[in-house]
Amino acid sequence: MSRFCVYLVVFCAMCCRFSVLSYPQGAPVRTESCVNLQPVHTDPLSNQPVQNQKGTTKPYRILVSQQQYQTCTTTQQCGLQPLQVSIQGQGGLFRGFIVQARTPSGGSRSWGQFFPLQTGDSKVIQCQNGLTLTHTANNDKNIVRFAWIPEPGMRDQVQFVATVVQNLRTIYPGVYSAQLRPVGVSAIQGVYI
Repeated sequence: MSRFCVYLVVFCAMCCRFSVLSYPQGAPVRTESCVNLQPVHTDPLSNQPVQNQKGTTKPYRILVSQQQYQTCTTTQQCGLQPLQVSIQGQGGLFRGFIVQARTPSGGSRSWGQFFPLQTGDSKVIQCQNGLTLTHTANNDKNIVRFAWIPEPGMRDQVQFVATVVQNLRTIYPGVYSAQLRPVGVSAIQGVYI
């Protein structure tokens, strides 16, 4: 085999390797990723976008430490009672994710602030529609933990919504947490029950 052929094979192998990894350091700050929560992976064999998994059964879930959040009027006050949140595999591992806190009534705005609780598993990115949490490496994970706090003056129900990437060709959008309701006293709206 000529030296040129060897270089060509090595070059092609490297190109395939990088395209298979897609976004190993997390979702890019693009409309598809941020607003639509879509990773926009491309299959290296067909060079076509990878389609999402269909159906309602998802092998992942989002768990929250409580079904409500404390309303607050200042950033300092909001940080006093963070919610503990986790994305978990139900018998299966995953490699990537993107998650936001949104109102169940619709819209694409991401509410509140995220704080990674595990070193090296996740990071916060600033999207055009608000703060977003995504993975930092495409290694296998069974669980990712993070904390979330509301924004000052926030008074709407929220729920966490994620897209979980099992592998390059297996993507699960629309993984939802339970809805969280606001409770407490707010100078803006009065008393919540």
